[in-house]
Amino acid sequence: MPVMDGMEAVSKIMELGVKTPIVAMTANVMISELEKYKKHGMPDCLGKPFTSQELWQILLKYLPPISSELISGLMDEYENSNELQKRLQNNFLKENQTVHSDIEEAVAAGDTKLAHRLAHSLKGSAGLIGKPELKNAAAEVEALLKEGTDSVWENRMNSLKTELISVLDELRSLFDETKAQEKPRVLNMEQTIALFAKLEPMLENDNTDIVNLLDELRAVPGAEALVQEIEEFNFNSAACMLVELKREWGIT
Repeated sequence: MPVMDGMEAVSKIMELGVKTPIVAMTANVMISELEKYKKHGMPDCLGKPFTSQELWQILLKYLPPISSELISGLMDEYENSNELQKRLQNNFLKENQTVHSDIEEAVAAGDTKLAHRLAHSLKGSAGLIGKPELKNAAAEVEALLKEGTDSVWENRMNSLKTELISVLDELRSLFDETKAQEKPRVLNMEQTIALFAKLEPMLENDNTDIVNLLDELRAVPGAEALVQEIEEFNFNSAACMLVELKREWGIT
């Protein structure tokens, strides 16, 4: 997190009187770390990387299920689907283009705390997309930042850069190949009107299920910026963009 770490964030949330259980999601699952999370108001921890089965298990531990059949179906669906992994890979590609230089700049500016957070986040993200070499390289940099950089700092950062470039190139090629194989789809006016009608109330209610409509929205010419705002969960600005897009399409 760029401004405060998870424990600081939880403390602020608790001060607001929020009663919803908060579960830590981290690569640090040592006993000492677990006790620290509990002291800060987090009753449990989900270790990274994790499977969707493990995610559902911990959600069911703290949230009452609507129906056992529904939950069972969702778990099977996520286990047998590549959609979640594709989203994680896509997010990784977009969010980690400059993370190596960001860490170096933070260290140069004397902001070791920020550099440590960046390395920690990269470690967790690499684990989630199944890239152990990059995860290990990030973990080594994270450890140095915690203990103090030394003579091997440059070597560790070079290793991190090499692994990061390799993963980014692989993901970029993967998504470029997928796009090349897909036939471009364009919604007609009737389909666009129907889609906008679905989007509007979802944006007004901050309904995160809206991400399931992104593939349809990508087929609307001129909706690229709106897609990006929704991907980043900026629902207020997305709602304004939708109004403007409707105006451009002549939809009232």
